[in-house]
Amino acid sequence: MNTCASCHGADGRGGRVRMMMRVFEAPDIRYESLISGEHGEGHGEEEAVPYTDEDIKRAITEGVEPDGESLEWPMPRWTMSDQDLDDLLEFLKTLD
Repeated sequence: MNTCASCHGADGRGGRVRMMMRVFEAPDIRYESLISGEHGEGHGEEEAVPYTDEDIKRAITEGVEPDGESLEWPMPRWTMSDQDLDDLLEFLKTLD
């Protein structure tokens, strides 16, 4: 079963991942990193846009960044209940 930790690691810090004969950098998904805009570079040369809680949920379910751009190809779109999304968000807040 594929989970967030498969790419982002158990600590949420991301890093180099091999998938389907390709290598990519999974971003840091720790809550503080996401809301501060330190999760990685945005598209092009722009800096990453900070996420809100709703942006995080939208990224998980729709694969969309706060600026409206699509997330990179490896990011799956998850079907989750509102309660599961809330629980996941709370979990992300515990990662240091």
